[in-house]
Amino acid sequence: MTNSIRELYRERLVSLMKERLQVKHNENWDDDKRLNEDLRIDSVMIVQLIVYIETELHLSVPDNEVDPRAFSTIGTLLDFMDTLPPCEPAEMLE
Repeated sequence: MTNSIRELYRERLVSLMKERLQVKHNENWDDDKRLNEDLRIDSVMIVQLIVYIETELHLSVPDNEVDPRAFSTIGTLLDFMDTLPPCEPAEMLE
């Protein structure tokens, strides 16, 4: 992933976390920030985040490829997002 795409994903991901998940974190959003320990994102919020990644970022998250390690830090989540294909038009309508 190029730096510009990664930064775009980071910007949109941070926006989702703040606006949709109501994450109250105003410090830096570096790659090493842990989703659970630092940002207080629990397992239910992770599921919501997956849905938002699909519906708002239009990336297809296959059920069988969701590895919990991908949701350890912002960096691992951005790496995971880089592997995701775009949603097919029919998937975006669901």
